Amino acid sequence: MAVTSRTLQLIRAMRAAVGGFADNAVRDLTAQWVAAWDRLAPTWLQAVDVLVAWAVAHGRWPTPVELARMGPVQQALADTDETLDTLGAATTATVVTAAGLAIAATAAAEPDVIASQLPAAYRQNTRERVAEQILPSALDVIRTRVTQAITAQTRPLSADASAAIRRELVRGVELGTNPTETARRTLAAVQGRFEGGAARATNIARTETLDAYRTASRYAHDANADVLEGWVWLATVTGKSAPRTCPSCWAMHATVHDLTEAGPLDHQSGRCVRAPKVKPWRALGINLNEPAGSIPDRQAAFDALTDQQQTAVLGTARLALLRAGRIDWSDLPVRRDNPAWRPSYVPRPLGDLNRIADQRR
Repeated sequence: MAVTSRTLQLIRAMRAAVGGFADNAVRDLTAQWVAAWDRLAPTWLQAVDVLVAWAVAHGRWPTPVELARMGPVQQALADTDETLDTLGAATTATVVTAAGLAIAATAAAEPDVIASQLPAAYRQNTRERVAEQILPSALDVIRTRVTQAITAQTRPLSADASAAIRRELVRGVELGTNPTETARRTLAAVQGRFEGGAARATNIARTETLDAYRTASRYAHDANADVLEGWVWLATVTGKSAPRTCPSCWAMHATVHDLTEAGPLDHQSGRCVRAPKVKPWRALGINLNEPAGSIPDRQAAFDALTDQQQTAVLGTARLALLRAGRIDWSDLPVRRDNPAWRPSYVPRPLGDLNRIADQRR
């Protein structure tokens, strides 16, 4: 069965809801990390003044042993470690909450998404039957597994950020002739490492919330394999956001996958979705002709972009290879394994694409 316009409308609504949970988590975490640095800043100002005064007096940056003897610096590090531990726990709680909301929203929406691909007379019964197959006990198991995955991702946050700050202090900055400027650059370097933890926390929040949706969606599809024959990878290839969709996601758009296959396995923070694909009506005992599908055609959508937008998607070199027919859309994505997270499809490096193009000459 072809995915209908109503199916796409429901999926967009579900994606917007899940994206909203992710965005709220990101805003919450950003606010927490900003407020935490504001509280730490006075302590670090004092510590940096002591550190820079020592460095200017000795004409060099202190060694790790000498840094360890500076009380204000060690106090700032201790306060930062405590703050980072609190932020790490808060990140875990915030992301787990967002993921739980995503799972619940997905479980509620999938019956309507699946039923939307059937004739109107069959939709209500199908919706009820699909919903019955989505068991609360199974959703609880998914929540537990997702929580474990999120905890594994957030656990190193505080230790990694703390280690990055210590490395920055040991490396130091060029002293220069102006102690005030040296102090400013030192403080900015420490703040940058601290905010690196915030960037990682927000990336985890977005990625894990969206993956929680995908996990719940896959379960709902597996539980209703009697009416589904697979799922379709949907990327954003129309509208204002289309030029910001990466080459890999453009290439994966509209590809059909087996129900047992996880996905969409897009990159971190990616917002691609999976659309369930219902079996042909006649295979389900419905003796009616089916309408044409409504999934946007990838090539037509790309051709509708301006030259500038096409370049924004692919880059000049990739676009030239594609236009010349030296590579295909299927060449653009490549699967990368990540033992600390999950496999994902990312844009194939340009050098590899050039080698593929040369081999086809």
